[in-house]
Amino acid sequence: MIAPPLMSHAPLPGLFITGTGTGVGKTVVTCLLADQARRRGRSRARVFKPFATGCRAEGDRLISDDAVSLAAAAGLDGGPGDLDLVNPVRYRDPVAPAVAADAEARPVDWSALRRALAALGSAGDWFLVEGVGGVLTPIEDRRGRLITALDVADWLGLPVVVVCRAGLGTLSETAAACEAIRHAGLRIAGLVVNGFEPGSPDPAMRTNRRWLSRQTGARVLATLPGRSTLTGVDPLPGGPAFDPRAIPETLRRAIDECDFETLSRSGEPSSAAR
Repeated sequence: MIAPPLMSHAPLPGLFITGTGTGVGKTVVTCLLADQARRRGRSRARVFKPFATGCRAEGDRLISDDAVSLAAAAGLDGGPGDLDLVNPVRYRDPVAPAVAADAEARPVDWSALRRALAALGSAGDWFLVEGVGGVLTPIEDRRGRLITALDVADWLGLPVVVVCRAGLGTLSETAAACEAIRHAGLRIAGLVVNGFEPGSPDPAMRTNRRWLSRQTGARVLATLPGRSTLTGVDPLPGGPAFDPRAIPETLRRAIDECDFETLSRSGEPSSAAR
């Protein structure tokens, strides 16, 4: 049994946001959840992206544009100190963290993650932890055993929100992600379907929401319209950070289909009898 490197404290209150793959919209969803928490004013939303790859160089620092957006969504100024807390482990190459760590000969700094968590959190806070890549993205090779994104969710004690695509191909990849999550013994809080196109002639687009619940047994918590990468929400490298003032009301209405903080604290099961 590998000792969990992150768990020197009780399980965190909050959610772990993962996806069926890279670019599916995890950062968009995490930003929207932070915005929802701020609007409802019950708890301080603490955003945390433990690992980021594909970072850009800025002087002698690596910067994750996803982390810049998350910091803005949580009301932080996005300075170096804030970004080190929001995203303590960063790599240059756009590959899985385990691959990047090996290529750069720079192992994952678990102590930096623990320090960031301790500095971020206090009683009453609500954590939104964004994973990297998909559910089984390798984080580290520990003595021949691959640590994945799901191990991180497990160590933090968080239920999992799965962000998935709306169109053709999503049924199989979302079902596979949910099976992996359940196999790891984690609770699925539900699904967020991203990139739905109302009025699309695509039969998969019209039917997938119902079939996602039917195949995975997980509740669809929200359905977001439009493309999974949204200007000003999930920026291109060097582009504008997320601006809460610029969130389209259509997105706020869509994410407000569910009260995510109440869901995460309730322990509500994610699946009904099949």
